[in-house]
Amino acid sequence: MQLSKTLLCQIIEKTMVLIRKRYLTLTASTHITLMLGLCVLVQAPLAFAGHAQSYIVPPLAHAALENKSSAQVAAQGVTARVVVETSHRCGGAMVWQSGDAQPPATCKVAKLVIKETTGSQPQSASFLLSPYGADAGMSYLQMGLYKLDATSPTPQVMVAAYTGGAHCCEVASLFGRMPDGTWHETSLGQNDGDGLPPVVDAAQNGAAQLQLLDQSFLYTFSSYAGSYAPLILYRYQAGALANVTRDAAYRPYLAARLKEAQQNWVKYGRSEPNGFLAYYVATKANMGQFAEGWRYMLAHKDNQPDTMFGISPCDLKPGNTRNCSKTEQKPLPFPKGLALFLAKNGYITAQQAQDALSGRTQPVPPVAQEGAGHYKPDFSCEPPPENNGVAQMLCQNSDAAKQELRFDQVYYALRYLVGQDGWKDLKQQVILDENAANQRCGLPIPGAVDQTVPDGAAACYSAEMGRLTEAYRARLQGAPAAEQEAARDIDQHIALQQKLIDLGYLPAGTVADGVYGEGTRAAITTWQRVAQRPEITGFLSQADAQILMPSLSAAVTAPPAQLPGESATPAAQTPAPVPDNVVPQSQNTPRSIWSLWLVCMLSVVGLAVYVFPAVLAYVRNAPKKGLVVVLTLLLGWTLIGWGAALVLALAPVDVPPENVTI
Repeated sequence: MQLSKTLLCQIIEKTMVLIRKRYLTLTASTHITLMLGLCVLVQAPLAFAGHAQSYIVPPLAHAALENKSSAQVAAQGVTARVVVETSHRCGGAMVWQSGDAQPPATCKVAKLVIKETTGSQPQSASFLLSPYGADAGMSYLQMGLYKLDATSPTPQVMVAAYTGGAHCCEVASLFGRMPDGTWHETSLGQNDGDGLPPVVDAAQNGAAQLQLLDQSFLYTFSSYAGSYAPLILYRYQAGALANVTRDAAYRPYLAARLKEAQQNWVKYGRSEPNGFLAYYVATKANMGQFAEGWRYMLAHKDNQPDTMFGISPCDLKPGNTRNCSKTEQKPLPFPKGLALFLAKNGYITAQQAQDALSGRTQPVPPVAQEGAGHYKPDFSCEPPPENNGVAQMLCQNSDAAKQELRFDQVYYALRYLVGQDGWKDLKQQVILDENAANQRCGLPIPGAVDQTVPDGAAACYSAEMGRLTEAYRARLQGAPAAEQEAARDIDQHIALQQKLIDLGYLPAGTVADGVYGEGTRAAITTWQRVAQRPEITGFLSQADAQILMPSLSAAVTAPPAQLPGESATPAAQTPAPVPDNVVPQSQNTPRSIWSLWLVCMLSVVGLAVYVFPAVLAYVRNAPKKGLVVVLTLLLGWTLIGWGAALVLALAPVDVPPENVTI
């Protein structure tokens, strides 16, 4: 992105110089001020976009063939050159052509030549790619050098070309040096895209992955415009591609891309929902959150039958499907078709599909992942945190995890009650109390060599944290709504948070983990206003809970003084609870300030560009400046109208001859 920003500033500077020389009289200081101002305004949105693109790994070198007969890239001891030559061998097997039974007598063929320029025994290789040019249906060839294989001494060469079609396709291949010194081609197939497939560092750890799309989702549940294709991440090594999409290290990346896609879908009116929802559930399945994705799909799916798109029994039959009956060709209901489609393509197991269709997936809360009564802590256990025996105990012990959630329930109620001014003191006190409980139970210190949890430590920890939970609960006295919320059954507590997600008060994809952070508090406050509740407290009282979710029991179950489970995660030793990624609307957060500033800057830039022809015409006193103003105001929003106004504004100005006295 830095290159793009620099290039834009260079264009702005050259344009300013041209205008200064030909049309305007500007002082040097005014010229510099205008140029720097435009650069800042242009770079601001690009910097924002650059942040979203921070995962992209740029090529070491890149070249496009365009209308030339050759193109070349070179970096780190490898030179790759594509040459388009006339050939009489047009029907033979090539990298992108299996063979042509009726080839033309002559054709243009794209040939890739790779040469190593360093090493004791530099190697070279050449590959015939395919017939090339308009007649062959292959054009817009690009190539780049990437370091995808960390075990190889040389970078790899990626080549792609456009094969034609409205929505398709780019054919691509990766060429790499094998351990024996030879060069090998690995097909990347045909991909829906523009140019070389992207290379990303999805885990932000310096390793590169190849990013492709699962194109089986295109046109399956909606039109092309409404289809979203799940990402597939591949690791490349010694000519082989390994699908690493489900690796836990890449889940934050998948979550970020899912959030972007969801925002895009919502922005454009949630059109063709089933196309997006199929992608959503598949991505959630890759993140180990299939049940959550399935619940979201059920709440937002389009129930109207669509005879054009969907999965039919015919699509699921193996082998030749041409002999399907009309009944077999009829699309299945969307949830059933989606479940069977995901199972067929390896996103979920057949048992998961069966459970989802039977309704056994939906009612299971996110924390109860292994059957009724089995709880997980509010941090990820896939994999469990390393060098942290307490965290591993919480991941393995359901009672321990449940007690951790119950302590969080009380802690986050008290945290909201004391307000931001009291957060620091409260957190420090919790750390001291939990560390003392750990020491009394002989639990290991995170990071120490020995992370063994002693026998009986879980029961001791449970009792200690049970007392600690009650001690913190006592500090809620005098705030009835907070007391009622903190005393609620933990399953109900989580179910209410899930209800806020289902109703749209929390972003779709938020995990209902029982942690009522700032985002959940803002959602509760908003719901209380919309529901016209008598008190806007940010807490869910028992009366609020009955209105929000009438199916919940009205009884309030107060926990005993000592609970048979384990405690909350010590803030200083195990992963702290992560609040929701939503901030209260009443707070001027850096994100909201940045968003407002970005909107203002883009509005200023847009307005300046819109009226530029009119301003330029008046500054230059163009002969048809009145017409320029009319065109700008009425048709400036169109490219043709704005361009015509600019041409008239730049029309030559008749300069009257100077009076000469003889």
